[in-house]
Formats: sequence, structure tokens, C-alpha cells
Amino acid sequence: MDKKIIVAAVAVILVVAGLGIYAAVSGKEKDSSYTLLAVANSEGSGLYIKESILSERGGLSAFYTDNRDGTYTIGENNAAAWGGLIFGTPGMTAIQHVQLRTVVEDYLGLGYAPYQESTQVNSQTVYYVASVANATTALSGTFPLDGGILWQPQHQAIVDSDTGGFTHLALTNNLFPGHTCCVVAGSTSFMNSNKEVTERFLAAYVEGALWVQAALADKGSDDYKRLVEICRDKTSGLSDEVIEESLSTITYLYGNPGQADPLAGLKADIAGLADSLQLNRSVNDLGFSDSAAFADRLVDSTYLKTVLDGVEKTDSKTKVAVAVITGDLHQIALHVAAENGYFGEYGIEIELAGTTNGAGVALALQNKTVVFGLLGAPPAVGTTIESELIKA
Repeated sequence: MDKKIIVAAVAVILVVAGLGIYAAVSGKEKDSSYTLLAVANSEGSGLYIKESILSERGGLSAFYTDNRDGTYTIGENNAAAWGGLIFGTPGMTAIQHVQLRTVVEDYLGLGYAPYQESTQVNSQTVYYVASVANATTALSGTFPLDGGILWQPQHQAIVDSDTGGFTHLALTNNLFPGHTCCVVAGSTSFMNSNKEVTERFLAAYVEGALWVQAALADKGSDDYKRLVEICRDKTSGLSDEVIEESLSTITYLYGNPGQADPLAGLKADIAGLADSLQLNRSVNDLGFSDSAAFADRLVDSTYLKTVLDGVEKTDSKTKVAVAVITGDLHQIALHVAAENGYFGEYGIEIELAGTTNGAGVALALQNKTVVFGLLGAPPAVGTTIESELIKA
């Protein structure tokens, strides 16, 4: 029986079922913790597949049912199309890896297993290679991939390439509408000692996100052209066409200013993640009565509330180190805020530290090599629980 793809917090709960590996730092004290300050984006990844496979197995309709409202339904009747295929994912801790697991195990009722050279594939299993983190790797032929799942703009670069023979299968927002993707985090000890600096950093970031939203709403504007230019500068070797197609699939956010708690939705999603991740520890092991109490500690809305009420600009200068995932358009609002001078207007000078994934950002925050970072919600939650970064 088909299982209907669902939205918001419930979708996030399904997305993260089965995750069990996170980068962790042993022996760290409580001051190695970080706090979530805002949502960076939702959506913005996609599944790709070999054109030959798609044709052989009956086209898109064999893989899912298009509900004609922007969502797709996947059920056990689609299992024959997916069974035995090998997909590339960016890594075990990545939300994309777990989204594929959700599709395979929860919707299709198939097994989900790693692929190795000696693996004998069968039609009751979908296989993964958890080291395909960019278009170059996917297109290289290093692995015998039938498809994959990856964030933008790498997904778009794969399906737009003249090599590799891949085509677009689905966007993650077709399968998991509104799912929480990247979040803005800060070192808890730093923020406790530098409240005003944190507010000014977040105020500049919010201005960057608002500018991106406005630019995307008017694709004929000079601001939109500048957005594409900034994206081109912060990525590598991508055409404007790939960048623009990628931007159209990402929803840039910071929170919900229309609610009494602008991060109420993020807290609900974090609670769902805490309940669903397959970890060695639970929120109860950290002393929390339930996942809602854990989420309320991990997410702090007070800084964003202050920003939305208004934060004064200043001529003073404070340098802060910020970890970002290299070449990731999900985090472009941070670069926009820097390029447009918003951080400078709020007295902040940022020093960027590039990482390859969210686990690397979490590690940088724990090790205090940075004081702010943008990373995926699953590694943020999983690392916090596994490393016992916070206690009730």
C-alpha cells in the first residue's frame, strides 16, 4: 500500500530514521556545546539517475506517482523500479543519505545496504556508496553508479552535464516538503560571553537572507544578477544556468517572524530528529524528560527575537570565525551578507573556514576553531546527543 509523502515536522521525523554515525569529540566538556540560532534553508537537494536505467525501468511513473501538487507518492508498487540499483550519497551523516534510506526502507519496503566491489546485488535491496559528495566524483566513473542524491548546485551540475548519462529523478522537496535542512549555530560559551556580538552577527545574517529572498522574487532585477555573480564566485566551475536552476530549488529562511516564537517550527523539527535518530544515546541519557525539552535547550529563540525587534548598527569591529560548507549554495545568504557589507555595518568581521560537510562544521564548533557555523540539522542533533554536549 502506498505511503503518502507528508510535510513539515512529520516529514523530518521520517527523514532521519536509521541514522547512526556522527563525528564526535570524546572528553569534551559542556563548553564545547553549540546552540542553534536560526534556520538557514529548507529543501534544495535532488535525486539523479542514469537515463538508460530510467528508460529500461518504465520512466518516471515507475519510480513514483506525481500528485500534481508538487509532491510525489512512493510505495511498494514502485519497488521493482528501484530494486538492485546503486546510488551515490555524500556521506553517512548527510541528510541526503538518510532521505534515501527513508525512501528505500519506509516507502518501498526494500533493504538499504552499502555497495562494495564484491557485492552481489539483488532486487530486494537498494545499495549506496556513501562517498559521492560532488559532481566530479559522480561523473568520474569511479563507482558503478545507477543514480544518487546530492545537494545543490552539485545535483544540477550532474544532470546538466554532457557526460555521465544522468538525468533528474526528483527534488527532495517533492518527497519531503518543507524539511529542515541547514541551520545557523553558535558556540554556546562564546555567545554567553558575547551576547551583543551574537545579536549583531545574526542581524547581519538575517539581512542577507532577506536580500536573497527579495532577489529571487524578482529575477529581472539587478539584485538577482548580483546574486548569481556571488554564487558564481563562491562555487567552482559552474555555469550561470546551473546556478540559476539550483537557486530555484532552494528556500532561504531564518525563522518565522509571524509567530510568538520565531523558531517554534525548528524546535518541533529538532524534537522529531531527537526521537528518530538511531544513536547510542538518547535525550533521556542527557537528563531531559523528552525530546521537546531537549529541543528547547538546543534551540535558543531569544537572539532572533531581539534581532526582529531591531539591533543597532555600530562602528566597532569584532572578528569572528565562521565554518561553512565549501561551494554550498544552501549557505549563500552568509556570503551575501559579507559581500553586501551587512556584517561590517553591524561591527562584525567574519573569517570563513571551509569544511566538506556538516559533521566538519560540528567538529569545528566543538573544537572552538570557529564560533559560528552553518550545518545540517541531523548532524547538529546527532553530534550533540552522541557527544553529550548538553545536559538537562
